[in-house]
Amino acid sequence: MPNLLKQLASEGTLTIDLNAFIVCILVAILVAWITSLMYLLFYENRATGSQIHRAFMLISPSVTMLFVCVQLSLPLSLGLLGSLSIIRFRTPIKEPEEIGFLLLLISASIGIATFNFMFVLVLYVFVFIALSVKKLFEKKTIFGSPKGGVILVNLPEQEYGEKGTILEQHLQQDFKGLRMESVVSTEGTVSLQYVFGNVSPKPWSDIQSDIKSKIDYSKLNIYLTNPANIP
Repeated sequence: MPNLLKQLASEGTLTIDLNAFIVCILVAILVAWITSLMYLLFYENRATGSQIHRAFMLISPSVTMLFVCVQLSLPLSLGLLGSLSIIRFRTPIKEPEEIGFLLLLISASIGIATFNFMFVLVLYVFVFIALSVKKLFEKKTIFGSPKGGVILVNLPEQEYGEKGTILEQHLQQDFKGLRMESVVSTEGTVSLQYVFGNVSPKPWSDIQSDIKSKIDYSKLNIYLTNPANIP
């Protein structure tokens, strides 16, 4: 085993035997665990997602095994490519970040299978730094989503003509960064759509009651883009 580690540190390549294969699988499991932690740290607060990180412990060793086998036999590698082409995702990947984490894990698994451990280490260091910087500045720069949520209000056209300004001023008190997106008038009913960046910590029932006491609306819907990020 010491000779094996020495070869990995100095050359980055070695003959694939049982010891080398065990090292690859152990490193693949470690990388899967680190990737899962990164997923939870940088992605857990998203509103949607399939929680694909639960499969990382299976994906990483499996992909590593596949590419170890590819190196051992060219005919086998062609057969693997043909057999894997029938695999499809039955559960859709809902967010682009999940595809990114999946590609990160597959790239690391390929690097492990080809014994490029230093490349994998450098990849994860730079990715972690990039995600940390993004998380640090996402609320202040274009990296973050400018929309904390969407407000849809339906009210009679006459009510909007008399109290439309009051409604917007009242919404601005509880919803920071409020901006009107659209106004649609149909058959005596006005539909308003606003976007906002944050919301006050008041209970939702109080916010709704305050608006109702001043505006006679027929429908009020509030959708949060990132519920966990809204205080």
